[in-house]
Amino acid sequence: MSTTEPGAGHGRTELYELRHIADPKAARIFAKCEFRNPTGSHKDRVFSYMIDELEKAGTISPGMTLVECSTGNGGAALSRVGAQRGYRIVIVMPEGMTEERRKQIASWGGTVVETSADGFLLEGEETARRYVAGHPGSHFLDQSTNELNWRAWRACGREIVADLRAAGVVPGHFVCSIGTGGTFTGIADVLKDTHPGLRTWAVEVDRSAALYAKRNGLPFEHHTHNMMGLGPGKVPSNLREELVDEVGLITGDDGWTTMKRLVSVEGLPVGPTAGGNVFAAQRLARTLPPEEVVVTVLFDSAWKYFSIWDGRYAQYGTEAET
Repeated sequence: MSTTEPGAGHGRTELYELRHIADPKAARIFAKCEFRNPTGSHKDRVFSYMIDELEKAGTISPGMTLVECSTGNGGAALSRVGAQRGYRIVIVMPEGMTEERRKQIASWGGTVVETSADGFLLEGEETARRYVAGHPGSHFLDQSTNELNWRAWRACGREIVADLRAAGVVPGHFVCSIGTGGTFTGIADVLKDTHPGLRTWAVEVDRSAALYAKRNGLPFEHHTHNMMGLGPGKVPSNLREELVDEVGLITGDDGWTTMKRLVSVEGLPVGPTAGGNVFAAQRLARTLPPEEVVVTVLFDSAWKYFSIWDGRYAQYGTEAET
């Protein structure tokens, strides 16, 4: 099942039903293949849309410097579209991200400003604001708070609705992990509007589960982890919490182990956050009858992790999980 068009810049990715690792007694799982976007991740949608909208509003124009905080996927996507549209790109990135991500950003002409692993994205946001304050002609896009982030994902939600409708399938559940909150919010907004009975599950990595702590009245502490792009150390403002019905936790091992099954058994070359989404979706699917349908998202590509394929990257300055 696919809405992919030849030559498409981004989006219109395949909605794939898991077959080989699916439990026949459990609910069906459909996964949106966002790793098939041009830079190998879901972030291509965000920054193409964001630049379009900011140019229309007169907020930015070619020749300016665009600044963003990223663990790498967003940095690559922004560097690509920035190079195509005539912008200089500066990416503020915590140390410990993979070499593949650094090289991809550089290949599109982006410049990386590194911050500490312990400070993660919170320190990155402070650094980005200081950079913009000291560099006239620069603009901080701030995907974590800019609502254009989640609005970009409404198009993806509409693609999912169209593909499921074409297949005669009605979704009952949506499972998606949280980084900036944009992907979850934009897709959930459309799915809930189209299917009012649908239940949503926001997924967090256990070492930085700010929403789970908030919902359960628990103290929150951010700990470094090996799920790049998740667990930013706060409940992101781009997450519309009223769209979240349930919150589930995963570990780094859940994501990395499931990723390798998706690569070797399902033939989907995806990264560990995609593995985390599928792990959570399968956990939910086992509690549901086989006629139910669960939808999730495959964020990025396996090749972005080849240098740390064992999932342990203390050598990059980031604490690894067992």
